[in-house]
Parts: sequence; structure tokens; C-alpha cells
Amino acid sequence: MMAAMTRSHNPFGTLSVLAAPLLVAAALFAPSWPGGVPIAPLERWMIGVFAAAFLVLGYSIRRDAAGFGALAFAFLTGAAAQLYMTEPLWFPTLRLKPQTLTDWVMVAILVTEAVVVASALVRAGWRPLLAAAAQRLGAGRVVLFLAFTFAFVVPVLHYVGRDAAGAYVAHVLAGAALILLHIAALVSMTRTRSPISAAHRLTPIAPATIAVVASLLLGVFAFEGIPHVEDEVGYLFQAQTFAGGALTAPAPPEAAQPALDYYLIEVRDGHWYSATLPGWPAALALGIATGLGWLLNPLLAGVSVMLAYAITLRKAGQDTADVVALMMAASPWLLAAAGSMMPHTLTLTLSLFAWWMILVADERGGGRWHWRLVAGGLAMGWIFAARPLDGVLVGALTGLWLLFARAGGLWRALPYAAGCVAAGGLLLVYNAAITGSALTLPLSDYLDRHWLPGANDFGFGPDIGPPEGWGALDLWPGHSAGEALLNTINLVSSLQFEMMGWPVGSLALFLAFLLWGRRLTGFDMAMMAMISVVVVTMAFYWFAESYYFGPRYWFLAAFPFFYLSARGCLALRELLPESGPGHVRNEAILWILCLFGLLVFTPWRGLAKYHEYGNYYDDIRDAAATGQFGDDIVLMTKSGNEGSGFILNDPWLRSGRPVFLLDTGALDLDALRAAFPGREIRSYDPGWEPRVPRERRSGESISRTSNP
Repeated sequence: MMAAMTRSHNPFGTLSVLAAPLLVAAALFAPSWPGGVPIAPLERWMIGVFAAAFLVLGYSIRRDAAGFGALAFAFLTGAAAQLYMTEPLWFPTLRLKPQTLTDWVMVAILVTEAVVVASALVRAGWRPLLAAAAQRLGAGRVVLFLAFTFAFVVPVLHYVGRDAAGAYVAHVLAGAALILLHIAALVSMTRTRSPISAAHRLTPIAPATIAVVASLLLGVFAFEGIPHVEDEVGYLFQAQTFAGGALTAPAPPEAAQPALDYYLIEVRDGHWYSATLPGWPAALALGIATGLGWLLNPLLAGVSVMLAYAITLRKAGQDTADVVALMMAASPWLLAAAGSMMPHTLTLTLSLFAWWMILVADERGGGRWHWRLVAGGLAMGWIFAARPLDGVLVGALTGLWLLFARAGGLWRALPYAAGCVAAGGLLLVYNAAITGSALTLPLSDYLDRHWLPGANDFGFGPDIGPPEGWGALDLWPGHSAGEALLNTINLVSSLQFEMMGWPVGSLALFLAFLLWGRRLTGFDMAMMAMISVVVVTMAFYWFAESYYFGPRYWFLAAFPFFYLSARGCLALRELLPESGPGHVRNEAILWILCLFGLLVFTPWRGLAKYHEYGNYYDDIRDAAATGQFGDDIVLMTKSGNEGSGFILNDPWLRSGRPVFLLDTGALDLDALRAAFPGREIRSYDPGWEPRVPRERRSGESISRTSNP
């Protein structure tokens, strides 16, 4: 929603715009700093941030909006400096004590932002701004907004596990101060001339394309097109088996089994299979069969943006639909899910497709309305086959919507239910084929035998969870109401950080909806109910998974969060009308925030966290691509996660391709030669070392995620 203003011929604008590509080139190709010191990966990222900031500055100057450009420059670079000093792994927290010269440079950048913002507020008159905010928004509600934002600024589990109350308070205070600084920068922008004015509609194809391209780049360069948690290794093995036309592969030779032992991949009764659920691998198998498995999740991200736009357009109008599409395209949470090999983008797309089919059936009627409802039910059944609890929750809530939202609900619910049963029933057939019982999931069967019976169940009790615990990720044995509360608080903090990557808090517009939303619609309340059901239900699960790409067990509620955030954006637009044609529209603030999430936060996450996350790496894949291994039996020295090699194995271990085994030091080489006659056995040391050395390499247990 943008339109140009009159261009200025100020040469500083042109110089700033020209600086952007030069800085990008330096970030990509410069070997070192002028003194010969190598440029670290995060320093290259920071150079790229300055390129984006100079582009915004130059654009603003060329539109006679130099003040806005200066504030945007300070905001983008200052918030990026904060990210640079944030530990990226399981518990994102700010380093309060600078440790290197570069850290001190980041502090100087933050101080510069503070100076620029303070100068702008003094010129604009900060007292009238506060008075206007109190009058239009209500002082009490502003306090509530800030209190909630500050309360979830850091992950609480990081401090409870270390009994570090003092450190927790210090980080909350520091985080709150920085949030106030960034909010002040945005408020200051509203008092300057804007580089954009009026409104210009963007086709939803544009944000959908951005989502595809951004997640594809993240998948290729950060995730490297390989798994990064053990679940993904299991999904890929299962997809390769399905693509080969079977539900299971034959058990590998007994001599090789100890060298192929891997979490979630089972050898039992002569069969070799993954205990992961079949809905996502079935889709991934189609991608593998066509050679496009790497493209599947990014394409689904683009489709989900289009579907979300179509749904919102029908339920809340075009302005809200535009905001939903923009936020989804710029969401680091959605982009990371789509860049990974996890099933969450599929389940999001299927749920949106089901809702869209229902809305179209209600809208168009005609003789095909019931088939559209069947199609919606089939999509919900597929979710059940991929993530059963998600399927039950969203499927049941959607069924209630069909039953009670309008007259004739029963006749609308029946074809939908038929579709759900038809697709979801395939999971029961699969269960029976793998475990011998239609009602026993392979995952439940696996964990009951490898942990304790019922250890992965929902609910409270001393025997819930892994018997040996998961350290800081699962603080106490069992699961209790108190731990459920702490887990939920931690998940809110994770969502606040990951959903949009905004330095003022990702949930800012969602909070705006709760505090200032007016004229609630039935669909608003349905989305609020969806969020509530997901949050409350997941509190009963022992593991608060937020350590890979944010609170992924809440991903089912992603669209409701985006939708209600967009509603909050429109609520603020009504409360804070434009004060004149020369002042920035509310959309400009949203654009700056989304640019930060897309161009600053997402690349930082990709570089500082996702790249080689879990100690998975592509060196073995690249070596195998040269053909140097032939069809040898390759004994890998332990280096990083052995799944990096296992993913290259053919499930049937057929000749013509190498077989990668972990050298445990206790393998029977004569038995291996007998099991693989005519194939050379060779040792191979990948010699892998982390390319981004930091404390983020503190262990691999995080990859042992479970799937409720």
C-alpha cells in the first residue's frame, strides 16, 4: 500500500542509494577489513543491515522525507546491533556486558539511535505526544500494553533453571529499556514527513512470491537443504521409503544395525522404518519422486499466504487482508518453518484450504457445495495423518463452526465429516500395518518401548517425559501444573521474539487488538477461541518446544495470530488518524517493521542459529556428490551429528550408492564384508568443525524433539 511523493534532487539521497549495493558487495565478497582482519560472518550480516538502512535513508531523502529516513536508519541499525549482542540458541538473551571491540561498536550504534530519537522527540515536543497518546489510547491501556510487552521480553526458563532471579530482573529491565527506545523511534517517525503517502494496493501474489523466495533462500543457504533435528531425519527416511513404493524397508544386515542406530528410526521384526507420522512424508515423497522436495515447503508457504488473504478478504475486508498477507510474507516464524523440513507449513496450508473451501461453499452454493465441504474435510483428515492432535483440534473446532454458525449446520457438517473420516482413516490403516493396532501410533509405540509406557502422554504426573530428563529444556521430572504455567510463559516469550522479529515485540499488534479492538465479529471470536484451545491444550504436554524455530506446537494458531494482529493494526488506524498529508501514514510504520523482520531478523536467525543447527552439516553430501565413495561401505568417524550422513543412504542399501555407517569402534568388519559382498569398506573422517563458533554449539539434545 504505497505511493510515491515528489522526488527531491538532494545528492545525499542518491549517494545513500548507491551506497547500498556497494555495501552488499562488500558483505558478500570483501575478504577482510582494511587492516587485514578477517570479516566474521555476523559482521558481514551487519554490513548488509547498513546496506538496507542506507537504501531506506536514500529513498526517504529522495522523497523529501530526510527526517523519517534518519530515524528509520537509526531504528534499523540500532535494533540490528541489539540482535548482534543477543545469544541466538535456545534462550535468546542480550549480552549485558560487551565482550569484544565489535560489541562496543554495537553499543555505540545503540547510543546513536538513542541520541537521534531524543533529538527528534525534543523537536516534536514529547509532552504533547504523551498527552495525545493518553487521550486517544487511554493511559491505563498503554500501561497494560507496556507491562505485557516487558513481562515476556526474555525466556523465563533460562533463569528458573539456573535459579538466577537477579539476572532475570536485570535482563527484563535492559530489554524493557530497549523496547522503549525502539517504540520512541517509531513514534518519532509519525511526527516527520513520510516518504510514502496515500495508498496503493498490492496484489496478494506479491507477498506470496516474497514468502516463496525468502523461505527458499533460507532453506538453501541457512538450512542447506538438509535436516537439522532428528525428527527431520526420520521424516526424510520415511519419505524416501514411500517414494520407493513401500511402507517399510527390509531390516539392514545385523552387522550394520549398530552403526545405523538413530532416534525414531526403528528396526523391528525384519522391517526398517521411521516412527514419525505419515502425513508429511507422503507429501514429501511426491517432491522426492519429482526431484523437487526442496521446493515443497516454500511453495506451500506462498499458497498459505494466498489462502490467508482470500479468507481474510471474505471475513474482514481488503485492508485487513492486505496486512495479513504482508505480515505472513515477512514473518521469520513462517519463513523458518517453510525453510525447514518440518510438517508445519503443510498443516497450516491444509487448514487454510479447508476453511477457504467452506467459505466458498457457503458463498457460491449451487450443486457443488457439498463437494467443496468434502474437500475441506479431506484436508483436515490429512492434517490428522500428519499431526494427529492438530487434526483433532482444528478439525473439531471447524466442525463446531459448521454446525452452529448458520442454519442447516448438520447438513453442512456431514459431507465435511465424511471427508475427515476418509482421509484421517488412512492413518488408522497405517497404524495397523506398522504396529498391528489401528489405535496405536508408531511414535507412541516407539517411545513406550524406549522410554516408559505413557511417558509421552498428555497430562500431569511423575512419570511423564523422558526418564533421564532433557536438562534445561525440561527442568523437573514428570509434569505438573506449575511447570505447565512456566512452559506457557516461555512459549509466549518465544512467540514475542520469533513471530515477526520486531524489536518492539512481535505481539504488539495482537495486543493492540485485545486492548483497543472494537466491534468484535464472530470470526474474531472464533480465532480467539482457536488460540485459547491450542494454548491450553499444549500446556498439558510436558515439552514446551520453542528451541528450533519458535513455538512450533502453537503453529496451528499461526493464522489466528496474524489475523488478529491485522485487526489490531486497523484498530490503531482508527484511533490514530493522520494529522495531515505530510505526516506518515500508519502503513509506513508497518512497512518498516516488516522490512526489519524480513531483511534483518530473518537473515540473522539463518546465520546465527539455523546454519548447521544441531551440528548437522552438508560436507558429507558434497563429498558424496563428487562420486568419490562409489558404492563403498563408508565408516564415518563421529563428527557432528551422524544424521548428516545417514540421510544419504538408500533405505534398501542397494549397490550403486554408498552406505554411510557410524564407526562405533566395535563393528565386526568381517561380518560387514559378508553382509555387503564385493563392496569396499573404507573409513572416512568428515573433519567437520562449526563454521560459526559460539556458545550456540552447546549440545545436540535439543534435536531430540517429540511430536505430540
